Amino acid sequence: MNNAPTQDNAHQYVQGHVLHNTKQLQYIRSCFAAIAGSAAGILGLTNWSGFLFYAISWSLLSILLVLIKTSSPSQHFVSGWKGIFLDGAMNGLLSYTLFHTLLYGLVHLYQ
Repeated sequence: MNNAPTQDNAHQYVQGHVLHNTKQLQYIRSCFAAIAGSAAGILGLTNWSGFLFYAISWSLLSILLVLIKTSSPSQHFVSGWKGIFLDGAMNGLLSYTLFHTLLYGLVHLYQ
């Protein structure tokens, strides 16, 4: 099923509300990526274990967002489920890597 707006369902999305929802989702994800990266850096997770930790934390956050904030993402985001689970994953990975590198260097510098 395609959730892209068409002429039939374009009236159900208010552009200001969708923009606000997208900004809030990006803020939550950026903060969570920084926290997850900090935790992974402190724990000393490197290589595949670090990326696996990111994938698990990203999935957990997406599931929590669906369960707590919205039960049907297609009502709040034009892209629907894709907006919750996939959009912004690369930006989150960059924030995660930044904080992971910083805290890994600070904690494990002299080991």
